[in-house]
Amino acid sequence: MTKSSLYIKLTYSMRTNCSRVIVENFFEPCTLYLLLQKPSYGYELLKNLKEHCSCEVNIGNLYRSLSRMQKQGYVKREATKSTVGPQRYAYTITTLGKTYLSSWIGELEKQQKIIHALIINYKKSL
Repeated sequence: MTKSSLYIKLTYSMRTNCSRVIVENFFEPCTLYLLLQKPSYGYELLKNLKEHCSCEVNIGNLYRSLSRMQKQGYVKREATKSTVGPQRYAYTITTLGKTYLSSWIGELEKQQKIIHALIINYKKSL
């Protein structure tokens, strides 16, 4: 998938259902951002999403999202040995994931300007 097709896909998605995309899927770019900082495990991501991005996510939704992003080529999952308990999987962001995150950030910046303008205009009208 090219950068322009990612942009078109994201733009179309945000235009057709902007509020749902921003609210419900906001943890996806946050997850990619956290993985940009360092590779991580699922439960560590869950903790860091809440701590650094103010995102409350169900662990099942997080793992479904990670699985989907892995299939799309945005993240890579690697098994690691665990001295205690079952095998663990570390997630890392891929080059394509970095491009996708960059597209998200660009779209969020546009949405931020639109939202800010709406709030300012609303307050002026009161």
